[in-house]
Amino acid sequence: MAADRADIVVLAVPPYHVSDTVEAVADRLDDETILVSPAVGMKGDENGMHYHRPGAGSVTAVAAEAAPENVPVVGAFHNLAADRLANLDIDLDLDTLVVGDDGDAKGTVTMLAESIVGIRVLDAGPIANAAEVESITPLVINIAKHNEGMHDVGVRFL
Repeated sequence: MAADRADIVVLAVPPYHVSDTVEAVADRLDDETILVSPAVGMKGDENGMHYHRPGAGSVTAVAAEAAPENVPVVGAFHNLAADRLANLDIDLDLDTLVVGDDGDAKGTVTMLAESIVGIRVLDAGPIANAAEVESITPLVINIAKHNEGMHDVGVRFL
C-alpha cells in the first residue's frame, strides 16, 4: 500500500531482498515514482566488513534491473551512519553520494536529502558508478570498528 501511494519509495531492505521487493510492488509503481536504494552488499569475517559486489555490478543496479522500465532508480544514503540519523539531538555534517541515470529523479532525491539539516549531496554520476559508492560503506564500518570513539563515523568530502 505504501508503494502505491508514494512518490518516492526507499528500498530499506537488506540487499538480498531488493530484487524480490521491487518485483512485489512493481505493479504499484509508475513513471511518477522514484525508487531509492540505500542497500549495500557486504560480508563480514574476523577482519571486518567487505564489499560483496552482486553480479549486476551493484545493489543499485539490481534494483534498476528489477524495476519497471519507466521507473527511475537512484542510489543514495549508502554511507550514512544510521545511529547518527536516528539521534535528532546530533548536529550532522555528512555527505551522501547520489547515483542514477535519470537527472530529474536525482534532482528530486537531492532535494529530499538536502532537506535533512547537515546533509550535503554530491552527484556521483550514473548507476554504473554505484559499486564505487556502495563499496565505501564497509570501509566506513571498519574504521568505526577499529578506532575508539568513532562508532558513528560518516563521510565528508573536502
